[in-house]
Amino acid sequence: MMASLFWGYLDSWFYAADRVPQALDFFSIYEAGHSVLEGRSMYRFNFFSGFAEAKAPYFSPYRYVPIFAYGPGVLFNALPPWRAYWGWVAFNELLLVANAYVTWRIAGKSVWGVVGAAMWFAFSPYYLEMYQGQFSFVMATTLLYTAIGLMHSRELLAGVSWAISLVTKSTTLILTPLLLRMGWWRALLAGAALAAVNIPYFLWRPGDFEFFVRASVNDSVDKPLYREFLYTPADHGLLAFFQNTALSFKPDATNVPSVLPVSLTLAVVFASLTVTFLGRRADRLLLFATWASAFFLFGGWVPEYHYVMLLPVLVLLVGHRPAFRLPALAVFVALALPTPYWLLNHVWNSDPVPAPFVLDPLQEAWPAWGVIFYHAVKPVATLALWAYLVAVQWREGIELERVPQLWSTVQGRLRLRMGE
Repeated sequence: MMASLFWGYLDSWFYAADRVPQALDFFSIYEAGHSVLEGRSMYRFNFFSGFAEAKAPYFSPYRYVPIFAYGPGVLFNALPPWRAYWGWVAFNELLLVANAYVTWRIAGKSVWGVVGAAMWFAFSPYYLEMYQGQFSFVMATTLLYTAIGLMHSRELLAGVSWAISLVTKSTTLILTPLLLRMGWWRALLAGAALAAVNIPYFLWRPGDFEFFVRASVNDSVDKPLYREFLYTPADHGLLAFFQNTALSFKPDATNVPSVLPVSLTLAVVFASLTVTFLGRRADRLLLFATWASAFFLFGGWVPEYHYVMLLPVLVLLVGHRPAFRLPALAVFVALALPTPYWLLNHVWNSDPVPAPFVLDPLQEAWPAWGVIFYHAVKPVATLALWAYLVAVQWREGIELERVPQLWSTVQGRLRLRMGE
């Protein structure tokens, strides 16, 4: 995989590597840092003069929080764009080795610890992560240490790791119910405090807040319901599987009913909240795995490289939960192997489309069964893992009598905050 970053022989196996320029996402952070140094908005881009002012060769719109541009984005600008990109790849390689070593150590240097460590090195979404210069592997690393902190009752480790993840990508907000169940208020405050560091920027540039919300929230929660956006190989979430399945049976359909994403989200969140707050025994690793996998079930936009964020779940289940080893390994294989993109695009593609941009009509030339299978592999495997986690915790017992206790606790804390 590392060699292919230079020679590209794996690119045709993955949609993003086949259709998107290398380092595109990294250059979005790089260019945001350049905009900061030049005193310009990191979110707004002037198509008439912006490219002349740009330092990166190309880039996608910036959609992260301001502190990330002021920190890593500015530091990257100490080097020319491509040198900075390769430096970022090298840094992630160090994280990869460190994560594998920690996985082996905390598993007691056992055989299963070796298996868990090896899983870090044989995961194809990691190739896309490095190809695009993404930041999901940083999230995977923070999730690993958050989980370790939860497993060993180390609130400081879990809280700091979780807080760092929040200012990298906001997806780890999904762990908030778990931290509430643990009563780890200091960890929650640490995350809130670090996230609050971004407020002064938006007070200084209030117009940028609209751009940030539109780029980072609307595209995921309220993404446009038209065929060119929904019927795309770029999205690998469970919601995308259902949407692409529905659209593959109706070539003239332009969207899907909004009841689908709403119902799916409510069902997954309700089941996850139930085992979190009403479960008889709060197994921290299982709850962490439940919420981490839940994101892929109702997330509005789940590129293939996002699945590196599930690696901590899988390696920890393999190393620390014997009952979950076989299911975790089965899910790992489904996620680790490349999708059938190459076969669909180069063998069964009836009308190759040359346009090299993300939202293109590539799937229109694929057979319907191929579209369904392509989108099913990763999210359905994740759904099976999440369902198994919920079922095991549900079988251990749900205490409905905890509902009034939880409500009383919430009321008591609200009175305390209001000074009553």
